[in-house]
Amino acid sequence: MNFPKIKVRESRLERDLIDLGKFGEVGGGGIMRLALSPADLTARAWVKDRMREAGLEVREDGAANIIGRLKSKSDSDHAPCIAFGSHSDAVPNGGKFDGALGICAGLEAVRAIRESEVALPFPLELMILTDEEGSHYAGTFGSRAMLDLLAEGEICKSKGDKQPSLAESLKRMGKDPEKIGEAIRSPSAFRAFLEIHIEQGPVLDSAGIPIGIVQGIVAIERYTIRVQGQAGHAGTTPMRLRDDALVKASRIIMEIHEALRNMEAEVVGTIGRVQVYPGAFNIIPGAVDLFLDLRAMEDSVLAFARKRIQEIVARQSKAKMDPFLAKAGVSLDPGIMKAIEISCRERGILFHYLGSGAGHDAMTFQTRGIPTGMIFIPCKEGKSHCPEEAIRIGDAVMGTQILADSIVRIAFGQEGP
Repeated sequence: MNFPKIKVRESRLERDLIDLGKFGEVGGGGIMRLALSPADLTARAWVKDRMREAGLEVREDGAANIIGRLKSKSDSDHAPCIAFGSHSDAVPNGGKFDGALGICAGLEAVRAIRESEVALPFPLELMILTDEEGSHYAGTFGSRAMLDLLAEGEICKSKGDKQPSLAESLKRMGKDPEKIGEAIRSPSAFRAFLEIHIEQGPVLDSAGIPIGIVQGIVAIERYTIRVQGQAGHAGTTPMRLRDDALVKASRIIMEIHEALRNMEAEVVGTIGRVQVYPGAFNIIPGAVDLFLDLRAMEDSVLAFARKRIQEIVARQSKAKMDPFLAKAGVSLDPGIMKAIEISCRERGILFHYLGSGAGHDAMTFQTRGIPTGMIFIPCKEGKSHCPEEAIRIGDAVMGTQILADSIVRIAFGQEGP
């Protein structure tokens, strides 16, 4: 059944995307909006105002997740909600639509549903989830805090000496990190969770298809590889007598790259950060830390790649590989996927089923057994996590319309009200 009364407005959506993109804006089109930074806090305040204007009851939990609730016709505080949303934080010098699309599309979907005067049998919740990108430590922090999946002591850890921990950032906001458990909610509080996002890859854009229906989200493992050498004077130590940790680390980097590139199965690995100690021009590196991100859709493929990398590291003298983070991959809910597909068919919008090679808060909800779905729209040339990240407003409008339709379809069942 179609929902002709539900109509999202392009002008409001575009205005919101433009306004949200100004917070943390830097030259070249990118933004600097790390989680709970001053730029992020101002963006979050803007979102709260827009939520209230849209008629939502707004609160912020102990993990700094922002939750805007639209009550159902039964007006029950205990009815399971249909939740949707994304994150306001960005990677350093990142793009303006990663996360932001989910916020602005969620706002516009709520407005359109309210204006349609459809009396929903379940409450709606628009969520802005804290530190999805992991600027503090491990990523998807807010959703994992909400669903009781944080590791012990995680909020007191940080990625580097000059970076705050989540506990420190929460304190700066006036929150008590000891009360973070107050953010925990039962999976039974949710009927479903939906997230709309840019694809962050080239599949949809290259095919000219405006909507992606996500079948599953990749498993992610992260490791630190510590390579020990011997520090020494850069001018007085002969080349033949050196034990240069950075030279040994570079061999590991190249071997990992070639090994993964030559695997027939779909797997990707990235060493995106290298820390050299002591890190001076005139001192031979005595130690190096490599930070490895490893991803695959299938557990067996991930295990094979992990074993191969462990063998590479073991061959290098005084090198050790330790796990940093592991997030299991998930298959998203078939019923939610079907609801999105029906919404696309009834609007005459082309769609394509695909997997997500990036992690998202949606995976946390599905991990806890909450029926979860994701909608992708194209990003131009597949570029993301960079200032060149861009979308077409027409695609964003179609994605937002499908989000609104799918929310209503999930609320009433596949056939609609």
